Amino acid sequence: MVFKYYKKIMPIAVTLLLISCFSVANGNNLNRLIEIQKKHHESLPVFVMDMLVDPSMRRVEKIVDQNYIDGLPSFQGGKEWKCLTDALYFEARGESVMGQFAVAEVIVNRASSSRFPDTLCGVVNQGSNKNRYRCQFTYMCDGLLESINDKSSYSRAGKIARMVLWDVNINLTNGALYYHAKSVNPSWAKKLARTGIIGDHKFYSDKLPTN
Repeated sequence: MVFKYYKKIMPIAVTLLLISCFSVANGNNLNRLIEIQKKHHESLPVFVMDMLVDPSMRRVEKIVDQNYIDGLPSFQGGKEWKCLTDALYFEARGESVMGQFAVAEVIVNRASSSRFPDTLCGVVNQGSNKNRYRCQFTYMCDGLLESINDKSSYSRAGKIARMVLWDVNINLTNGALYYHAKSVNPSWAKKLARTGIIGDHKFYSDKLPTN
């Protein structure tokens, strides 16, 4: 890995990040990258360096490869990171890496929408102070003790959360704000536009598809 050499190749980053040659997670421009770096008070993560040095690593199939994710260094982050990691673990740990990225996208999309709380923790915790049927995420109000027993799955969720917080956006769900398991058929889904099916989940948006 070239992680320790990131300061030497940062000038190259401008060019690499602004070139969109692939159907991929588009790189951030330099100002955005620096802004996120300052926010997290850390050096550029390995996955960012991989994308800068090897443009093929920006391909969706590379990003969602479980072997690649599992090979990244473990990470412990702040409050927003933990909220997103917990949501991925308790809501989607049985899903593929792609399925977990998709659920993470919904959470991020909600935080960016004026209709929902403007933080990831706010989105995840929405409705948890009400009765169990008002929670936006089942695990928040199912009455069960949230125990993290599968350490490898939690570590994987944490790495995915970190990538999402670094704006690795692969837009798997076409801007979805809602999802549910394929095993259920909630009435609210009929009022929405379905944007895709990934793994065991169906994804929806408020916006009707345009032709």
